[in-house]
Amino acid sequence: MTLYLTEQGAVLHKKEGRLVIQKGQREIEEFPLKKIERIMILGNITLTTAMTNYCLDNKIEVIFMTKHGRYRGKLYTDEYRNVLLRLAQYARAQDEKFKTDIAKAIVLGKLKNSYNLLNQKAKKLPKGLLGEEKAAIQAIMNKVKSAKNVDQVRGYEGIAAKYYFLGVKKCIKNDELQFNGRTAHPPKDEINAMLSMGYHFLYVEMLLAMNAVGLDPYFGNLHTLDVSKHALLFDLIEEYRAIIVDNFVINASNLRIFTKSDFEYKENDICYFSKEGMKKFIALFEEHIRQKLPYHLDDETNYIRTIFEKQARHYSRVVLGEEKHYIPYYLKNLDPLS
Repeated sequence: MTLYLTEQGAVLHKKEGRLVIQKGQREIEEFPLKKIERIMILGNITLTTAMTNYCLDNKIEVIFMTKHGRYRGKLYTDEYRNVLLRLAQYARAQDEKFKTDIAKAIVLGKLKNSYNLLNQKAKKLPKGLLGEEKAAIQAIMNKVKSAKNVDQVRGYEGIAAKYYFLGVKKCIKNDELQFNGRTAHPPKDEINAMLSMGYHFLYVEMLLAMNAVGLDPYFGNLHTLDVSKHALLFDLIEEYRAIIVDNFVINASNLRIFTKSDFEYKENDICYFSKEGMKKFIALFEEHIRQKLPYHLDDETNYIRTIFEKQARHYSRVVLGEEKHYIPYYLKNLDPLS
């Protein structure tokens, strides 16, 4: 069980084999400890020492996020650290050809999934409505293949993103929710609030997969290296954005699951989920992420979280030289996620 906690000011206690959520003198809710695998804490929520020790002793992952979903850190146990893998990562960080090849593969995978999403959504839209956006993404994919360095790859990705989100806007058939183009930091409308929250959760899922494999999340290829920047984490989520998050947001919007009342505007026109809207999004996204999908490298059907870890292991083998090429995740048929 993955437990998401959003009640500000709450305290988590361990009591007779149960996790008890308390606020003030009132016990709000409780869960059997033996069923909990992961705890996601959003905002000002406290763990008692006994609860913290239990999580450490039983390797329960505790993730700390802001109340708006941005990752802050996690409660670390003795995780799997592959020293040989990390040494190989450090060596690869100096190999410009390797970095360029990986960056090209990542962006091509991202654009392939982005194109596929628009192509499938176009079937339910007026003929030719997404023609320009699809053609532009295809043309940019060809340019990425011949890119000479990582900077060129980044430039092409940026151009493709503009066309892609123009297409996403046309896919949304809910006049109540605004989408005025991608505004990530901070979100300025309801669709951006949903996209940002979905990406925040995606970051956490991939980070946990990378931790399980022993990858250093700071040594990326496409994203620039910087102090405290999870460059590899940002690399490895790119191929999943359209499949896992964007598709989910478009579908939820078009089904009118979310309304204006699920959001609130703060200072400087920043749009966030309301308290109830956040709970609704979390419940739906957790149901979404618990689905099974085919894994492209072995045709097995796996839970999405398992796919994240399998793909992280695939990347590790490429870094170690055990496999020659990195093959980004691709999902041809999005219907199971519709």
